[in-house]
Amino acid sequence: MKILILISNILYLATFNNINKVENNTDYLEDQVEVLAKAYEQKEEEYEEVQYYNGESLDIIAKKIDKFLGSTMKGKGKFITEYSVSVGLDPYLAAAVMLQETGCYWTCSKIVRTCNNVGGNKGKPSCNGGSYRKFSSLEDGIKFAINKLNSYYKKGKKTPKQINPHYAEDKTWHKKVENYMKKIKKAKVK
Repeated sequence: MKILILISNILYLATFNNINKVENNTDYLEDQVEVLAKAYEQKEEEYEEVQYYNGESLDIIAKKIDKFLGSTMKGKGKFITEYSVSVGLDPYLAAAVMLQETGCYWTCSKIVRTCNNVGGNKGKPSCNGGSYRKFSSLEDGIKFAINKLNSYYKKGKKTPKQINPHYAEDKTWHKKVENYMKKIKKAKVK
């Protein structure tokens, strides 16, 4: 397709400029091919590849998620979206679980602010001597939370209700996560 466009542009230029001599045409056309190829390469670099998840651009999903992230998590929608999709996890599910576990819709919990723990994950290294895990950066905490969710996802547990018994003691946890998912999906963004 690219070559056809390039050739049609060259032929148009050749016709437009009324080039009649065969020996001059070859040199001229070679020069034009080179000029058009360089111009095409420059234009191609200007276009950004748009990625999609379930028919929706990752940029739109990230903006929707960002509308619900406050405090310490503000502006992390793109990171959450891109990392979730890269491992095969629904970004809406990841963001909804993080919102449920952190309170970051308003002000993030203390374990998020001091230990970068966005999933309510327990383990070592300990966060201030408690049972919750500490992460060296917010991005590390986000990746860990997404990877943990993705481990359930890969086993066929793809809904909050299916994940609930494995993730949270609260038997109504899935309803809260589902509520966040619905809100995020319905968000209006530009």
